[in-house]
Amino acid sequence: MSDHNDLLAKLRQTLNEQGIDSFHILEDLVPIEEQMEFFRYFDRLRRENSLFVRDDEVSILFSPDEPIERKKRSLTLLASIPDVGAYRSIETYHSSPLEPELLHWSSMALVSSRIVLSSDLSGHQQVYISSGLGGQDKKLRFFALFTTNDRQHFTDLQKEMVEREFTFQLQKADVVIEKFEIRENYFTILMLFPFSKDVKSSLNDAITECNQYGNFLDTKFLFTNVKVLSEKEIENILEKK
Repeated sequence: MSDHNDLLAKLRQTLNEQGIDSFHILEDLVPIEEQMEFFRYFDRLRRENSLFVRDDEVSILFSPDEPIERKKRSLTLLASIPDVGAYRSIETYHSSPLEPELLHWSSMALVSSRIVLSSDLSGHQQVYISSGLGGQDKKLRFFALFTTNDRQHFTDLQKEMVEREFTFQLQKADVVIEKFEIRENYFTILMLFPFSKDVKSSLNDAITECNQYGNFLDTKFLFTNVKVLSEKEIENILEKK
């Protein structure tokens, strides 16, 4: 948890020092590897500086006969120009992609187009914050895993206490709980929290409060913005611990 918290603190400090108050967060859940693939392709096309006609690329994008690789190029080219028509075309395609395989690619093209447009209209530097779990508005999405001490099973009272205390502490910090699941000896939370907030203190406060009644929660927990762990992955983690 500390590594993520330190990284977020440094990022907040950097944005404040540079006077950057506008940043963009990908709302969809796109694996980091695919995000990086998109940006490498995007940079390569910009370096090539190839001329293209917007309307021709839009036609290619919505044609049922064009191959996927060609449509990737069209999405990326359209995302590279500060053009409202190009943005709307990407938005329309992404809302119901003809090729499901391009859902993530069109999501990246959409946020990239938004950044290019915002930079052109405002004249201010725009920042993209990458996360495998994405976010919403100015909030980042994180997945957290908490376990009991010695992997003992929760009692019904402990389950009730965990849900009540964590919900209280997180809502107090303006955190949106998207999913809260309690199992026999662990629980997970999928949450959205404001970029400006230090969520670590809220989570630690919740653990401390619960542990006043039996010291049943492990004070170490997993906190990631890379992916939502499956039950099998969680079981493997618990076995290793």
